[in-house]
Amino acid sequence: MKNRPLAVNTALLAALSSPLITSAGEIETTVVTATRTEQSIAEVLAPVTVFERADIERIAPLDLQELLSRAAGISFVRNGGRGAATSLFVRGNQSNHTLLLVDGVRVGSATLGSPSLTNLPPELIERVEIVRGPRSALYGSEAIGGVINIITKKYHDTDGVKPFVQLSAGTQGTVKTVAAVNGGNADTQFSLSGLYEETDGVDNTTSKALRHGDDDGFEQQAINFSVSHRFNARAKVHALYQHSDSESEYDTNCYAPFPNNFACEPYTDSTVTVAGLRGEFQLSDNWALKLTAGQSTDESQTRYRYRDPALVAANLRGDVFETTRKQFTAQNDWQLGKHHVLTLGGEHINDEVDSTLSYGKDERENNAGFAQWQADYGRIDYALGWRHDSNEQFGSSDTRNAAAGLDLPMGMKLIASYGEGFNAPTFNDLYYPGYGNPNLEPESSKNRELELRGKHAWGQWSVNYFINDVDKLIQYNPATFGPDQIESARIEGLELSLATVVRQWHIEANATLLDTEDKNSGKELRRRADSQVNIDVDRQWQQWGVNASVRLTSDRYENTSNTDELPGYGLVDAGVSYQINDSLKLQLLVKNLFDKDYVSARHFSLGNYESIGREALLSVTYAP
Repeated sequence: MKNRPLAVNTALLAALSSPLITSAGEIETTVVTATRTEQSIAEVLAPVTVFERADIERIAPLDLQELLSRAAGISFVRNGGRGAATSLFVRGNQSNHTLLLVDGVRVGSATLGSPSLTNLPPELIERVEIVRGPRSALYGSEAIGGVINIITKKYHDTDGVKPFVQLSAGTQGTVKTVAAVNGGNADTQFSLSGLYEETDGVDNTTSKALRHGDDDGFEQQAINFSVSHRFNARAKVHALYQHSDSESEYDTNCYAPFPNNFACEPYTDSTVTVAGLRGEFQLSDNWALKLTAGQSTDESQTRYRYRDPALVAANLRGDVFETTRKQFTAQNDWQLGKHHVLTLGGEHINDEVDSTLSYGKDERENNAGFAQWQADYGRIDYALGWRHDSNEQFGSSDTRNAAAGLDLPMGMKLIASYGEGFNAPTFNDLYYPGYGNPNLEPESSKNRELELRGKHAWGQWSVNYFINDVDKLIQYNPATFGPDQIESARIEGLELSLATVVRQWHIEANATLLDTEDKNSGKELRRRADSQVNIDVDRQWQQWGVNASVRLTSDRYENTSNTDELPGYGLVDAGVSYQINDSLKLQLLVKNLFDKDYVSARHFSLGNYESIGREALLSVTYAP
């Protein structure tokens, strides 16, 4: 599909938005991430995807990447099997252009600039809110492509304590255990969940030389605790703690006292910890105050399993990279009359790097103030936003957004929006020894978008067209093994989505068409597929349930010069479940049903990163 006009691609996929006549009863969903205030998803003036807990249980993704990739506009590249390094692309933007939140707390590595998605297991997630398009006017740096908010598992009942246990086993020596205890009353609810999983994995690269021909395993332990307490009708508090530790084997050169010793197995030991405290206070009938304090830590280190006893005793290890992000936010929301909501807030963010390597700078602070005005006059509604960031390293930055919606006949709505974004270079891009460039400047973007959406008795649909111009784009160049900063890039895209029910079959489909370009060279941005389609279907028959999904991805380029093309591929997943009684459930999942061999990325010296292949997982769940 290279160089094909966007209009032609649109025509090829127009069928995705054609009506299917049935009834699609649904409960209205509310979201917070798009505006920092609670809104019905139908009223939000931004493209939003929400995965509820029921969706996560039905899909039963083996990792967070799999779940996110089912949303429109999202793709990812994984360097091998489970636990391998992953790059997430939202609307063709860089992997560090998407802000990841866990219960509103910023999460991610300040050195890499992107979060460790592997360390956020979906079994410990209550829901996911995905907002596509720039949100820097509310959240600041990193929100050029969008914001993903992970809401951890919580308890919403008030009738005592309940246990939850899930045991799973599958191919590649995979075993997984999830256990939880939840409890609460009218004022206080708590949830404590734990997970352990391990798999023998697959060989991450096609290279079989020396020690590269073995399978690369993955092991993870995670715990999540949350508690909410309501003091009275005007004050409540929520606390979160999540910790995950994982070991991921991979193919690379081993550190040793002499160059010819390759008798080792390298692995990455990584830890992600998130802690947050949030207080919500209704100070008057029209004034709400929210105070948030949060901290996330991302730590990784390369370690080696040597076969030589002398090297084992030496306990040789690679470099340590630990980053800590601290965040303090105060937000005021005023309901002004019947039609207006005014939001005013301030935020302090501090990033720190602690490494065995020497960085030119290992800490930076950012202070910000933000404002938003929302108005709803029935058929017409709008939102205006502005944020001022003062970064001690890069100075001041102002970002703005504006959106207006018009209700049309026959359940349709037209939305026009404009949004700006910016992103500060990562510590690796600036200071990593032998790699970084301290002269890099912050990236900035301007996004224009039109959306037409409809909600009817048979279901709902949306069509989004956007143009995003990114200036000073920072990208890795495989030819130079370092970061490039290109003057300007343009990302033009179209997203189509559909949700309906046909003869009790729930159907969700989306398609994404992208045209990415380095405006100076005319080349496409690396690793961006120009078309992607997701189709999910499921149905329940009394105790039985079945589901299937199809994911189609077109070809893309591995390098910035567009000479190394990676072919497109299609994947099919399937699952069946049986509810034995009110408390006991069996579920069988088969991922990559037809054992498709595909390539999403290449290593500069070890060949292609291998696809995982067919996987099967059988689970039994006890939830009284």
